[in-house]
Amino acid sequence: MLAHKRKELIKEMVDKYRTVRVSDLSERFQTSDVTIRRDLKELEEAGLLKRTHGGAIKITNTAFDPALLDLETTQVVEKLQVAREAYKHIHDNDAIMIDPSSTVAYLPVLLKNGDKKNITLVTNSFRAVMELVDCPHVEVIHIGGQLRHKLQSSVGPIAEASLRGLKVDKAFVGCNGVDFRNGYTTTNLYEGQIKQLMMASATQSYMLADSSKFNQTFIGVIAPISGVDYLITDAGVDQDSITQAEAAGVHLIVAGQPQEEN
Repeated sequence: MLAHKRKELIKEMVDKYRTVRVSDLSERFQTSDVTIRRDLKELEEAGLLKRTHGGAIKITNTAFDPALLDLETTQVVEKLQVAREAYKHIHDNDAIMIDPSSTVAYLPVLLKNGDKKNITLVTNSFRAVMELVDCPHVEVIHIGGQLRHKLQSSVGPIAEASLRGLKVDKAFVGCNGVDFRNGYTTTNLYEGQIKQLMMASATQSYMLADSSKFNQTFIGVIAPISGVDYLITDAGVDQDSITQAEAAGVHLIVAGQPQEEN
């Protein structure tokens, strides 16, 4: 295959999957890791992607604010893996908070079909409410506030005031970017404030982020990298990120790997 055609296909894969690995690309195109790294270097120099340790990620604007439908159709398998891992950390009689992020959105479905008993769920997600409207073993509290159409959620001063008056056992929130210098970030400042308050209202906080979110930064800062109790991701996370998490003292949980009971 000609080099320009290979690079064109690599760019298409990065745009579609947001993240790619050198090993996967070399296998796909039946060429060496050295050749793929050279391709990625040239694509980065052209401003078409950003290289990472072991691969590359899609370049995103810090102010880009995707709709829920767009988020739901990317990294679907990985997000479900992360949500299933998070579900293991919910126990009978827990009071939890969840935000409307596309990874956390799997938790209401898992709770509805699972065996957890006497769960109280606080949320700003209208979709979570509708998912659990006929679920007798989950008591749902919606915090109210101003409708945010893109994520079908509520934000603003009413929502924030509600959160300040509540305390729960655990908060499960998502983010758009995980960066070991800039922390956890999101595309919307109002959602970022809600996420901050949810974590402040919880005894334990969980950040749910599939591996495509690493090495990315967006406009709204949620917390510094050590500002959550647990960071849950999928098995696609690169070794460099794992090493940085350990150095930063982050309690990183990789879905599918054995973990101590918390």
